[in-house]
Amino acid sequence: MILARITKALKDQNWLAVAIEFVIVIAGVVIGFQVTGWNADRAERVIIAQQLREVREDIAADIVALDITREASLWRLAAAEYILTGLDDSDRLPGMLLVFDIPVDRELLPEVSPNDHPTLLARVNLVRGITGQRTGYESLINGGNLRLIEDRDLRAAIQRYYAGYADLESNLGIFREIRAHAIPVLYRHGFSLFSEQDLATVLEAGRADPEFIAYLRTGAELAVAQIGITVQRQAEARALLDHINAELAP
Repeated sequence: MILARITKALKDQNWLAVAIEFVIVIAGVVIGFQVTGWNADRAERVIIAQQLREVREDIAADIVALDITREASLWRLAAAEYILTGLDDSDRLPGMLLVFDIPVDRELLPEVSPNDHPTLLARVNLVRGITGQRTGYESLINGGNLRLIEDRDLRAAIQRYYAGYADLESNLGIFREIRAHAIPVLYRHGFSLFSEQDLATVLEAGRADPEFIAYLRTGAELAVAQIGITVQRQAEARALLDHINAELAP
């Protein structure tokens, strides 16, 4: 229809009408590009918001998993200290525990009761692993959408959090390797990793074997490290969760 009007205006040499029709055509094209761009931007924002919601769900799951790991590490430390105290009070670690510049408050340790005695050595032997949830993060990365998040601090916080989580998983692997080297010491005294053991038998092994005491001390020290690292990751997870909630707020 516009083409017909332009053709008629040209035949009639109505240059003003020709100019007006061309302006209408150009304006329509420009508006069309703008609408397309707006739709594309809106679609990107919808995708990013959905992926951030997925990241938020993953982090919420991580916080629960980290809490379970932290609790197991606190029990590992409490159990190791309880056994070492039964061997020699001088083996107790100080009130504010510090390994790798990571402080852990002794007040966090659970109280050991006589009912816990049979499981103390198994708690020392337990290095609870953790598998982070990365569905949302990998979706952001694989889709190339992380760069589209306008908040630079949020982008940096997401990358920093997942780098730290990978570091935690790597450290837990190292802790397991250290425990693996001590398994012959346990076997030497007839101890398996996770079966219940009479506390008196465990103490007798410690009094007879300095290498077994060294294993208990190492377990306590690594538990401190694991507690501290886990607490750090939890703090980062909660801070990132707050940041994402603020970004997604209407």
